Amino acid sequence: MIFVTGETHGDFTRFSVDIFPGQKNMTKDDYVIICGDFGIWDDSKRERYWLQWLDEKPFTTLFVDGNYENFDLLASCPFTDWHGGKVQHIRDSVIHLMR
Repeated sequence: MIFVTGETHGDFTRFSVDIFPGQKNMTKDDYVIICGDFGIWDDSKRERYWLQWLDEKPFTTLFVDGNYENFDLLASCPFTDWHGGKVQHIRDSVIHLMR
C-alpha cells in the first residue's frame, strides 16, 4: 500500500494508531509518503525521539523535503541509490527522497 500526505512540520501525531488505524495491517513494505516540510530542523532530543517513533511504525516513511527543512543538516547525511534514485536513510525506515 502507498499512502500520501502533506506537510507534517515535525508533528507526526497523525500517524498515531487512533488517527491512522489502517497501519495495523501494514508492513515495512508499505509506504507513507510525506510531500514536503517533513521536519528535519535541529537534531534536537525531541526531533530524534519522533524520528525513532516513526522508525518503529509498521510502515516505511518516505519524504520529500520542503522549503522549511534544515538543508545543511540534511546534506550531512550520507546518501545511497535506492530503486533508481538517490535517498538518505535518516533512520532504517525513514527515508528522504532526494530531488
